[in-house]
Parts: sequence; structure tokens; C-alpha cells
Amino acid sequence: MIVNIADFGAVGDGITKDTASIQKAINFCAEQGGGTVVIPKGEFLSGTIMLRSFVELHLTPAARIVSSMEEADFVLPEGVEALELSEGQGNRALVCAKHATHIGITGLGTIDGRGEHFLEPEDGVSDYVLQPLGGFRPKLIDFEGCTNVIFRDVTMYRASSWGLHMTGCNQVTVDGVKILGQVRGPNNDGIDPDCCKDVHISNCHIETGDDCIVIKTTKYGAERYGACENITVTNCTLQSHDSAIKIGTETHADIRNIVVTNCVIRNSNRGVGIWVRDGATVENMLFSNLIIETRLFSNEDEIQRTLRWWGKSEPIFMTAERRNVPNAPAPGKIRNIRFDHVLIEAEGCIYLEGSEDSVIEEISLRNVKHTVREKSGYAGGVFDTQPSVRGVFPHHIPAVFMRYANDITLSDVEIKWGEKRNPNWSNALYGEQLENLHIQGFKGTAAQHHLSVMELKHVRGLDLERTKALPGTGTYLTLQDVDSSLNHLDGNDFSKAATGIQVK
Repeated sequence: MIVNIADFGAVGDGITKDTASIQKAINFCAEQGGGTVVIPKGEFLSGTIMLRSFVELHLTPAARIVSSMEEADFVLPEGVEALELSEGQGNRALVCAKHATHIGITGLGTIDGRGEHFLEPEDGVSDYVLQPLGGFRPKLIDFEGCTNVIFRDVTMYRASSWGLHMTGCNQVTVDGVKILGQVRGPNNDGIDPDCCKDVHISNCHIETGDDCIVIKTTKYGAERYGACENITVTNCTLQSHDSAIKIGTETHADIRNIVVTNCVIRNSNRGVGIWVRDGATVENMLFSNLIIETRLFSNEDEIQRTLRWWGKSEPIFMTAERRNVPNAPAPGKIRNIRFDHVLIEAEGCIYLEGSEDSVIEEISLRNVKHTVREKSGYAGGVFDTQPSVRGVFPHHIPAVFMRYANDITLSDVEIKWGEKRNPNWSNALYGEQLENLHIQGFKGTAAQHHLSVMELKHVRGLDLERTKALPGTGTYLTLQDVDSSLNHLDGNDFSKAATGIQVK
């Protein structure tokens, strides 16, 4: 069955509220056993609408569903009381669904959240976070507990809050979707699979101020739906003032079996970020064939504002430590994560850090080229582990940083530095509190001549193979409190270094 919302009274003039007409068309289609509800050419002003089982909402190319922006319009539509949403979880979105099956939003039309109207004005020059004007900022799409879901070809434009939030949904396909967010807007995530299973995201283009794709397990979702698992992200182009691909920070249930491949990340604050904070396990993840380009956004020494971007241009970021809340639980575990064939250009470091509470384990970087180059003009020289007790704090910036990690492999990793050297840049590789560190075919120099290429402290078990000091190297490897009885060095050439190995 195919029904047109115009036949149910929808006007599409951008002035008349068409919420009731759109909902009547959806309800009628569902009552007839399902089919397609067509949104024709026009601007259809709307509050919350509820999609029902076996109904596809199809937006024709010139169709536009536009947020009414009025808080009173974001309530459950008439005629769907039996599908009441849980308080605070979905009744503040433009398009909703709960416990529906075989549903979809398709077509070349647009869903417009008018997000710019919920924020302070854009000045066209700065890059700091724009402040929200008030408390009401609805999501664009919010689905909960749905099965057999398709989002295809549609454009999601300027969500005021999360763009596409899915809680406890299974068998989801997101294909060819464009998400064009307010690039300086906070909390306007692109796609958030929350405690979902069997989700496939492909061929999407996403530009957001907040994270592009966030795989998480919120407390609400974890209590009702459990782990988030079996998710693939392929052939996407991503841009964010925060993280392009993010795992966490909410980890109230396990997150596992994630594959990200063939993606281009550009002009972002972070490339791939993995957090564990709430006691679960994050494991079994493959990231391959990625191009990552990151930079610093806004200088916190010069701009003091309530909201700030998270991140300091880390192309790969991994952190396991407690939240900065009273009686925070142990963070949980990160283990068995693989990166392969990654090209990077960034102002920040590859950051791999656990904590005394949670040592990260079984992390591999293979065939990675990391070029550290100034882009923004900001000084940098700080690490950012928010949300944590340490928050943002000063630190020198190596190309690869590791702390509190076990069984780390770096294979055929190459480090290059831009011609203009930031004084905060340091070693090609710096590590502390490590066990079973395996380095093969590492290539690079330090950013500053007086520093060693690699500096390692408090390490038990070091394998160093096939590394070669480049001409002009001062000290290649500095060791402090490294158990020499557990070291294995084979096939290395330090002949071009003034000092091959320095032991402190």
C-alpha cells in the first residue's frame, strides 16, 4: 500500500503544522497491514510523529520534514497512546518508534531539525563551542526496541541534539545517509547505536560538531537491552569537532565485535576514540583502511567558556580510568583492539592509556604512518582525558604515547614530523608502565634532536626487532627501569645514531 500525506490534509507550506496529518497517514497505513507513507514536495512543519510496524516513511527528493521548534509539539501524537514512550527516553524527538518491526525512513528528502536556532549565533570566524540558548533541544530521530530497521538515502539536517539515536534496536541498516549538523553545536551526535545488535552503517557522509558515530551502552539501555555488539561501519566520510568514531564513554554494558573499515576522517578533533568508564568490557574491534586527519580546535588558554570540545587532535585515542564523580566504580576493561593500514596527519599523538585500576590489553597497530604537522596555530602541549579526575593537563606530545598497557604490538609504524616543529612535540614513541611490548619495523625520529627516538620507563618484557636509526639521530632508545632479562633485541641497526641505547 502507498499513501500520500497530502491525502490526509498535510499542506507543506512551512507554516501550517502538519503533525496530525502525517500521523493519520502512518496510522492508516499500519491499520491496513503496512506499506509506504509518501512525503511529497513541500516543507512539512511537524512536532513528534510515531512510526509504526510495517511502515516505511519515504521522503521524495523535494520533501522536507521541518521541526516546529515549539516544546509543546514534542509529545506523543493523538492515536498512539498504547505505544507510550518511556519518560525522558524518546518523547523529545521529531520522528520516534518503539518496539516496532520492519520499519524504515528512506528517500532523497530531508529531515530538518533547525538546530542553529537553538544556539547562540555563529560568527563565521571562531571554532569554539556555541552555547545552547535554552534547555529544550529535541533529537531528530529516536527509535527504541525496534527490529528490522532501514534508514536509506535521507538527509538529516542540523539536529539540535542527537541526530539518529537507536536504543536496543536489532538488525539495522543505515545506508547512504547524509547527516549535516551544526559543526560548532554541542551534543548533536550523528548516529548513536545504544545497546544495539547487528547494525550496519555504510556509504554515509556525516558532518557534526559533536561525535559522528557513537557506539555506547547508556545506563537506561543497558538495564533493558544489555550489550552493544556486532556493528560494522564501512565506506563513510566523517568530520567532527569531537570524535569521528567513538566507543563509549557510556559503558554500562559490554561493547564488542566492532569493525570499521574504508573510511575517511578529515578536519576532526579526534579520529577514533575508545573510552571505558562504567565498569563494562570493550573488546574485539578491528579498524582498517582508514585515512585520518585531525587538528586542534579552540585554545582553552585564551577562551574560557562553559562548554569545550573534548580532544587534542589525537588520531587514535584509548582511555580506561575512573569518571570524575563521587564513588566512581572501576572503569572496566579494554582489550583485543586492532588497527591496520592507517594513514594519519595530525597535531596530536596516538594515545593508548589504561590506569592502575584497568590496564588495557592486546592492542595492535600495524602498517600505520603518522605525520605530525601543525594545522591550527594553537599551542597544544596538553592531554585531555575527560571525563576523568585529571581532565585536561599539561604534557609533552610524543607521536605515540602509551601508559598502563599489556601486550602492545607496533608493527611497521612510521613517524614523520612537519618542517615547523611545535616545541611541545617530543619523542616518536614514549611509554610508561608497560608489560610485553612488541615493536617491529618502527621508523622515525624524535621531534627535537636532544630527545631520544624512543623513551621507555618501567617496562617488563621488550621485543625490539627490525628497527633502524635514521641519519642525524642523537639517542635512539632510552630505557629506565626496564627488566633487561626479559628483553629481546634482534635485527636492529643503530649505526646512524650517536647513541644506540641509553640506560638510566
